[in-house]
Amino acid sequence: MNAKDQQDIRAVMSAATDLWVAHDMEGWGRYFTEDADFVAHSGLWWTSRDDNVEGHLDVPESVVRQKRNYTQRVEAIAEIAPGVALVHTRWDWPDHVQAGAQPEDRSGIISYVVVEHDGRWLIRSAHNTRVS
Repeated sequence: MNAKDQQDIRAVMSAATDLWVAHDMEGWGRYFTEDADFVAHSGLWWTSRDDNVEGHLDVPESVVRQKRNYTQRVEAIAEIAPGVALVHTRWDWPDHVQAGAQPEDRSGIISYVVVEHDGRWLIRSAHNTRVS
């Protein structure tokens, strides 16, 4: 995988993270293929971009306000085949509060499969795992 592809993938991950933090789920969804799979840390499995976006819209406003604390960084990018890459990210969400619970520092790893589609990289699959 060449340096430009890696740079483009990092840019996709950065932009998608910024949109997620802003809770612009429609914008965030544009970084996924139409048939994208997303497995949430809770075990929910969405099998299309539309279901993924809708599922991520269904969160309480109290959680949306907390997204400003969320960060995600690319840890590794590996080419699987021409136009296909595996990306691992680590995320941190300090002071996350669920209704009726004490604040907790959350963190996790997301494994992404990204594909080159019409000259741009899109997320085809994501699997989010909490580690804390």
